Amino acid sequence: MKTLRLILTFYKSFAFTSLLITFICIGLVYAYGEKGVQIIQLLIWFKIITLAIIVYSISKFKRNQFYYYKNLGVSRLTLWASTLIFDFLFFLIAIITLAIKLHETHP
Repeated sequence: MKTLRLILTFYKSFAFTSLLITFICIGLVYAYGEKGVQIIQLLIWFKIITLAIIVYSISKFKRNQFYYYKNLGVSRLTLWASTLIFDFLFFLIAIITLAIKLHETHP
């Protein structure tokens, strides 16, 4: 439970930016309607690139913060793997769910 709390604390440092990008992508798919399904591949690559930029910027500018988590027994790999997997899965589930809904309404 302590580890989960620490991971959530770490995720809060970039959650707003990451979730904003996710919701903008969802909005683009919705705005394009049936043609929105065609831009999903581009949006997936956009999300991957923005996550890479987030990882780079946090690793560069908040590198001392990782000592705090390491001292509490959570490695850098655990922090990044768990938060990035959660964030990307949330993105994929949201995009795929919306694409299915749009495809169902427009046969």
